[in-house]
Amino acid sequence: MTETGLIIGQAVFLLLLYLFIAFVVRASTRALKSSELEMTPPKQPEPAPQAPPPAPAAPTEVVGVAVPAAGAAEASGGARWGRRARPEPPLSEAARPEVVHAAAAAEPHLVVSRSSTLAVGTTYDVAGGATIGRSRGSRIPITDQFISTSHARVFRKGHFWFVEDLGSLNGTYVNGQRISGEQQLHLRDEIRVGETVLRWEE
Repeated sequence: MTETGLIIGQAVFLLLLYLFIAFVVRASTRALKSSELEMTPPKQPEPAPQAPPPAPAAPTEVVGVAVPAAGAAEASGGARWGRRARPEPPLSEAARPEVVHAAAAAEPHLVVSRSSTLAVGTTYDVAGGATIGRSRGSRIPITDQFISTSHARVFRKGHFWFVEDLGSLNGTYVNGQRISGEQQLHLRDEIRVGETVLRWEE
């Protein structure tokens, strides 16, 4: 036998040995998987939760009711005998006659604090709202060169009071800050239009 034949024979032997080992490993793997499947018990479905038993109904007490005469019913305010009269719920704050909203009871007005054309201390009632400007139709007319014809207005919205600039040239100021649109008023706020300062009082 030549050397080449020996090499070929060894190669064939190694190939057959490799195939044999692969076959043994594969068979062992299948056997292990099948044994695991047999050992694993199937999952049992969980029982549905049972509803709690209904609570026993409270015993109903029957109380005899006697109907009084018409005069007695009127004297007792229509209450029936044998039953306790239910207490009336307390009146809400809005329903109590002694409770009055502060905004409804207030008497709003503007007091001149500083002005070049108006006397200091002059009071203007604005209960129904008021306009401020150089126009004669204004509720608070001010002949000031820095004030527009219709400069600003004071009005009520709900329970609160507001001041609004009406597009004036020099603007309207509340406590030194120029406003744009509406600004809610609080006690002793100072409204400046031109050279006049008006203090808000209620």
